[in-house]
Amino acid sequence: MSTFLKPYFETEGPFGLPMKDKQARALESRLRDLPKEDAYSFRRCSFERGIAELSPEGRCDVSWITEESPDRAGDIVVARGMDDSHFQLNPIVTLNHVYDQPPVGRSLWRRKVREGTLVGVKAKTQYPARPASWSAGDWPPDVAFELVKAGLLRGKSIGFFPLKLRTPTAEEIAADGAMKGVRYIIAEWLLAEYACCFLPTQPNAVVEEICKALPPSPPTPLPEGARGKLMAGGSPAVAERPGCPGAAACTTLRDIEQALPRYLRAAPLEAMIEQALERSWQRLRGRI
Repeated sequence: MSTFLKPYFETEGPFGLPMKDKQARALESRLRDLPKEDAYSFRRCSFERGIAELSPEGRCDVSWITEESPDRAGDIVVARGMDDSHFQLNPIVTLNHVYDQPPVGRSLWRRKVREGTLVGVKAKTQYPARPASWSAGDWPPDVAFELVKAGLLRGKSIGFFPLKLRTPTAEEIAADGAMKGVRYIIAEWLLAEYACCFLPTQPNAVVEEICKALPPSPPTPLPEGARGKLMAGGSPAVAERPGCPGAAACTTLRDIEQALPRYLRAAPLEAMIEQALERSWQRLRGRI
Protein backbone atom coordinates (compact mmCIF):
# COMPACT_ATOMS: atom_id res chain seq x y z
CA MET A 1 0.00 0.00 0.00
CA SER A 2 1.40 3.39 -1.00
CA THR A 3 1.71 6.12 1.62
CA PHE A 4 -0.56 9.09 0.97
CA LEU A 5 -2.33 11.88 2.85
CA LYS A 6 -6.00 11.15 3.51
CA PRO A 7 -7.13 14.81 3.28
CA TYR A 8 -6.22 14.80 -0.41
CA PHE A 9 -6.74 11.15 -1.42
CA GLU A 10 -9.11 8.46 -0.13
CA THR A 11 -7.91 5.14 -1.50
CA GLU A 12 -5.27 3.37 -3.55
CA GLY A 13 -6.37 2.87 -7.13
CA PRO A 14 -4.85 0.86 -9.99
CA PHE A 15 -1.04 0.76 -10.05
CA GLY A 16 -0.89 2.10 -6.50
CA LEU A 17 -2.06 5.58 -7.45
CA PRO A 18 -3.84 7.37 -4.60
CA MET A 19 -7.14 8.95 -5.63
CA LYS A 20 -10.72 9.58 -4.59
CA ASP A 21 -13.04 6.56 -4.22
CA LYS A 22 -15.19 7.79 -7.11
CA GLN A 23 -12.12 8.05 -9.32
CA ALA A 24 -10.93 4.53 -8.43
CA ARG A 25 -14.29 2.93 -9.25
CA ALA A 26 -14.59 4.77 -12.56
CA LEU A 27 -10.99 4.04 -13.52
CA GLU A 28 -11.15 0.31 -12.78
CA SER A 29 -14.32 0.07 -14.87
CA ARG A 30 -12.75 1.96 -17.75
CA LEU A 31 -9.46 0.02 -17.78
CA ARG A 32 -11.07 -3.40 -17.45
CA ASP A 33 -11.48 -3.89 -21.21
CA LEU A 34 -8.03 -2.67 -22.25
CA PRO A 35 -5.52 -5.24 -23.57
CA LYS A 36 -3.41 -6.83 -20.84
CA GLU A 37 -0.16 -5.61 -22.39
CA ASP A 38 2.67 -3.45 -21.04
CA ALA A 39 2.01 -0.92 -23.80
CA TYR A 40 -1.30 -0.08 -22.12
CA SER A 41 0.06 0.16 -18.59
CA PHE A 42 0.25 3.37 -16.59
CA ARG A 43 3.19 5.55 -17.55
CA ARG A 44 4.76 8.89 -16.73
CA CYS A 45 6.46 11.38 -18.99
CA SER A 46 8.17 14.62 -17.97
CA PHE A 47 8.52 17.81 -19.99
CA GLU A 48 10.62 20.97 -19.61
CA ARG A 49 11.71 23.91 -21.73
CA GLY A 50 12.11 26.85 -19.32
CA ILE A 51 10.42 30.09 -18.36
CA ALA A 52 9.32 32.17 -21.35
CA GLU A 53 7.72 35.29 -19.87
CA LEU A 54 6.41 36.96 -16.72
CA SER A 55 2.96 38.48 -16.31
CA PRO A 56 1.22 40.40 -13.51
CA GLU A 57 -1.39 37.77 -12.64
CA GLY A 58 -1.45 35.99 -9.30
CA ARG A 59 0.49 32.90 -8.15
CA CYS A 60 0.18 30.64 -11.19
CA ASP A 61 2.09 29.33 -14.17
CA VAL A 62 1.05 28.21 -17.62
CA SER A 63 3.05 25.23 -18.86
CA TRP A 64 3.19 22.81 -21.73
CA ILE A 65 2.55 19.39 -20.18
CA THR A 66 2.70 17.45 -23.48
CA GLU A 67 4.07 18.14 -26.93
CA GLU A 68 3.66 16.09 -30.10
CA SER A 69 7.22 14.95 -30.70
CA PRO A 70 8.83 11.64 -29.74
CA ASP A 71 9.68 11.44 -26.06
CA ARG A 72 12.76 9.59 -24.87
CA ALA A 73 10.87 6.30 -24.88
CA GLY A 74 10.11 6.87 -28.56
CA ASP A 75 6.38 7.56 -28.14
CA ILE A 76 4.25 10.42 -29.44
CA VAL A 77 1.33 11.55 -27.24
CA VAL A 78 -1.39 13.06 -29.45
CA ALA A 79 -2.84 16.19 -27.86
CA ARG A 80 -6.35 15.85 -29.25
CA GLY A 81 -6.53 12.37 -27.72
CA MET A 82 -6.42 13.68 -24.14
CA ASP A 83 -9.29 12.81 -21.83
CA ASP A 84 -8.90 14.70 -18.53
CA SER A 85 -12.27 13.72 -17.00
CA HIS A 86 -10.56 11.47 -14.42
CA PHE A 87 -8.09 14.16 -13.33
CA GLN A 88 -10.82 16.81 -13.16
CA LEU A 89 -12.43 14.94 -10.24
CA ASN A 90 -9.43 15.86 -8.03
CA PRO A 91 -7.15 18.28 -9.97
CA ILE A 92 -4.37 18.71 -7.42
CA VAL A 93 -0.73 19.08 -8.43
CA THR A 94 1.99 17.36 -6.39
CA LEU A 95 5.73 17.89 -6.21
CA ASN A 96 7.59 15.03 -7.94
CA HIS A 97 4.55 12.73 -7.58
CA VAL A 98 5.08 12.57 -3.80
CA TYR A 99 1.76 11.69 -2.14
CA ASP A 100 2.76 11.69 1.53
CA GLN A 101 3.31 15.46 1.47
CA PRO A 102 0.72 18.18 0.84
CA PRO A 103 0.17 19.10 -2.81
CA VAL A 104 1.75 22.32 -4.05
CA GLY A 105 -0.90 23.48 -6.48
CA ARG A 106 -4.22 23.07 -8.18
CA SER A 107 -4.78 22.72 -11.91
CA LEU A 108 -7.24 25.33 -13.15
CA TRP A 109 -7.45 24.06 -16.73
CA ARG A 110 -5.87 21.83 -19.39
CA ARG A 111 -6.18 22.80 -23.06
CA LYS A 112 -5.14 21.33 -26.40
CA VAL A 113 -3.10 24.02 -28.15
CA ARG A 114 -1.52 24.64 -31.56
CA GLU A 115 1.05 27.43 -31.88
CA GLY A 116 2.67 27.42 -35.30
CA THR A 117 4.21 23.99 -35.72
CA LEU A 118 4.00 23.23 -31.99
CA VAL A 119 1.05 21.10 -30.91
CA GLY A 120 0.42 19.87 -27.39
CA VAL A 121 -1.45 20.42 -24.14
CA LYS A 122 -1.08 23.43 -21.86
CA ALA A 123 -2.14 23.54 -18.21
CA LYS A 124 -2.55 26.39 -15.76
CA THR A 125 -1.32 25.65 -12.23
CA GLN A 126 -2.26 27.85 -9.28
CA TYR A 127 -0.10 27.90 -6.13
CA PRO A 128 -2.55 28.95 -3.37
CA ALA A 129 -1.57 31.58 -0.82
CA ARG A 130 -0.77 30.43 2.70
CA PRO A 131 -3.90 30.39 4.90
CA ALA A 132 -3.75 32.18 8.23
CA SER A 133 -4.60 28.91 10.01
CA TRP A 134 -1.54 27.04 8.64
CA SER A 135 0.83 26.21 11.52
CA ALA A 136 2.86 23.26 10.21
CA GLY A 137 5.97 25.16 9.10
CA ASP A 138 6.74 26.17 5.53
CA TRP A 139 3.72 26.36 3.21
CA PRO A 140 4.50 23.94 0.31
CA PRO A 141 2.88 26.05 -2.45
CA ASP A 142 5.05 29.03 -1.37
CA VAL A 143 8.17 26.87 -1.62
CA ALA A 144 7.20 25.47 -5.03
CA PHE A 145 6.27 28.87 -6.44
CA GLU A 146 9.55 30.41 -5.30
CA LEU A 147 11.44 27.57 -7.01
CA VAL A 148 9.41 28.07 -10.19
CA LYS A 149 10.27 31.76 -10.20
CA ALA A 150 13.94 30.96 -9.53
CA GLY A 151 14.06 28.67 -12.56
CA LEU A 152 14.78 25.53 -10.50
CA LEU A 153 11.34 23.90 -10.76
CA ARG A 154 10.82 24.12 -14.50
CA GLY A 155 9.30 20.79 -15.44
CA LYS A 156 5.88 19.18 -15.49
CA SER A 157 5.46 15.41 -15.36
CA ILE A 158 2.22 13.75 -16.46
CA GLY A 159 0.89 10.34 -15.46
CA PHE A 160 -1.53 8.74 -17.92
CA PHE A 161 -3.12 5.55 -19.19
CA PRO A 162 -2.95 4.85 -22.96
CA LEU A 163 -6.42 4.01 -24.24
CA LYS A 164 -5.66 3.59 -27.95
CA LEU A 165 -2.24 3.33 -29.57
CA ARG A 166 -0.66 2.20 -32.82
CA THR A 167 2.68 1.98 -34.59
CA PRO A 168 3.55 4.44 -37.39
CA THR A 169 2.35 3.45 -40.85
CA ALA A 170 4.69 2.93 -43.80
CA GLU A 171 3.25 6.09 -45.36
CA GLU A 172 4.04 8.15 -42.25
CA ILE A 173 7.61 6.84 -42.14
CA ALA A 174 8.08 7.56 -45.85
CA ALA A 175 6.80 11.12 -45.40
CA ASP A 176 8.91 11.80 -42.29
CA GLY A 177 12.09 9.84 -41.67
CA ALA A 178 11.98 10.72 -37.96
CA MET A 179 8.90 8.51 -37.61
CA LYS A 180 11.10 5.46 -38.17
CA GLY A 181 12.31 5.73 -34.57
CA VAL A 182 8.82 6.11 -33.10
CA ARG A 183 7.66 3.15 -31.01
CA TYR A 184 3.99 4.07 -30.50
CA ILE A 185 1.62 6.87 -31.45
CA ILE A 186 -0.70 7.21 -28.45
CA ALA A 187 -3.91 8.37 -30.12
CA GLU A 188 -6.14 8.39 -27.02
CA TRP A 189 -5.10 8.64 -23.37
CA LEU A 190 -6.57 9.27 -19.93
CA LEU A 191 -4.81 11.92 -17.83
CA ALA A 192 -4.41 10.62 -14.27
CA GLU A 193 -2.16 13.30 -12.75
CA TYR A 194 0.53 15.84 -13.33
CA ALA A 195 3.25 17.11 -11.04
CA CYS A 196 5.87 19.82 -10.83
CA CYS A 197 9.29 18.22 -11.23
CA PHE A 198 12.98 19.10 -10.98
CA LEU A 199 14.60 16.60 -13.34
CA PRO A 200 12.43 16.15 -16.44
CA THR A 201 13.20 13.45 -19.01
CA GLN A 202 11.81 15.29 -22.03
CA PRO A 203 12.99 18.82 -22.94
CA ASN A 204 9.96 19.85 -24.98
CA ALA A 205 7.51 21.43 -22.53
CA VAL A 206 7.73 24.77 -20.80
CA VAL A 207 6.62 26.86 -17.88
CA GLU A 208 5.62 29.51 -20.37
CA GLU A 209 4.04 32.19 -18.27
CA ILE A 210 4.62 33.05 -14.62
CA CYS A 211 1.86 34.97 -12.87
CA LYS A 212 2.94 36.85 -9.74
CA ALA A 213 1.15 39.05 -7.27
CA LEU A 214 4.28 41.23 -6.89
CA PRO A 215 6.36 43.03 -9.54
CA PRO A 216 9.22 40.97 -10.99
CA SER A 217 11.91 43.31 -9.59
CA PRO A 218 13.07 43.19 -6.88
CA PRO A 219 12.45 39.44 -6.40
CA THR A 220 10.06 38.29 -3.70
CA PRO A 221 11.97 37.02 -0.61
CA LEU A 222 11.64 33.37 0.31
CA PRO A 223 9.33 32.47 3.21
CA GLU A 224 10.83 32.83 6.68
CA GLY A 225 12.83 29.73 7.58
CA ALA A 226 13.15 28.55 3.97
CA ARG A 227 16.70 29.80 3.29
CA GLY A 228 19.57 27.36 3.23
CA LYS A 229 17.65 24.19 3.92
CA LEU A 230 16.02 21.47 1.90
CA MET A 231 12.50 22.10 0.72
CA ALA A 232 9.69 19.63 0.00
CA GLY A 233 10.98 17.09 -2.47
CA GLY A 234 14.59 17.74 -1.51
CA SER A 235 15.45 20.91 -3.43
CA PRO A 236 17.39 23.68 -1.67
CA ALA A 237 16.03 27.16 -1.30
CA VAL A 238 17.64 29.79 -3.52
CA ALA A 239 18.13 33.23 -1.98
CA GLU A 240 18.14 36.30 -4.19
CA ARG A 241 21.47 38.09 -4.65
CA PRO A 242 21.98 41.84 -4.18
CA GLY A 243 21.60 43.83 -7.37
CA CYS A 244 20.08 40.92 -9.24
CA PRO A 245 17.14 41.96 -11.48
CA GLY A 246 15.24 38.73 -10.87
CA ALA A 247 15.72 35.34 -9.30
CA ALA A 248 15.58 33.46 -12.60
CA ALA A 249 18.46 35.52 -14.01
CA CYS A 250 20.65 34.56 -11.02
CA THR A 251 20.31 30.79 -11.31
CA THR A 252 23.74 29.58 -12.44
CA LEU A 253 25.12 26.22 -13.47
CA ARG A 254 27.05 26.19 -10.18
CA ASP A 255 23.72 26.57 -8.28
CA ILE A 256 22.33 23.54 -10.07
CA GLU A 257 25.51 21.47 -9.63
CA GLN A 258 25.47 22.18 -5.89
CA ALA A 259 21.73 21.47 -5.59
CA LEU A 260 21.74 18.17 -7.47
CA PRO A 261 23.64 15.99 -4.94
CA ARG A 262 21.49 17.25 -2.06
CA TYR A 263 18.33 16.62 -4.06
CA LEU A 264 19.37 13.06 -4.92
CA ARG A 265 20.32 12.31 -1.30
CA ALA A 266 16.89 13.50 -0.17
CA ALA A 267 14.95 11.60 -2.85
CA PRO A 268 12.42 9.10 -1.40
CA LEU A 269 14.25 6.08 -2.83
CA GLU A 270 12.56 3.52 -0.56
CA ALA A 271 9.10 4.74 -1.58
CA MET A 272 10.09 4.74 -5.27
CA ILE A 273 11.39 1.16 -5.05
CA GLU A 274 8.29 0.05 -3.15
CA GLN A 275 6.01 1.59 -5.79
CA ALA A 276 7.98 -0.03 -8.62
CA LEU A 277 7.70 -3.46 -6.96
CA GLU A 278 3.99 -2.92 -6.36
CA ARG A 279 3.41 -2.02 -10.03
CA SER A 280 5.30 -5.14 -11.14
CA TRP A 281 3.23 -7.29 -8.77
CA GLN A 282 -0.02 -5.81 -10.08
CA ARG A 283 1.05 -6.56 -13.67
CA LEU A 284 1.78 -10.18 -12.73
CA ARG A 285 -1.71 -10.38 -11.21
CA GLY A 286 -3.16 -9.11 -14.48
CA ARG A 287 -4.36 -5.79 -13.09
CA ILE A 288 -4.24 -2.65 -15.20
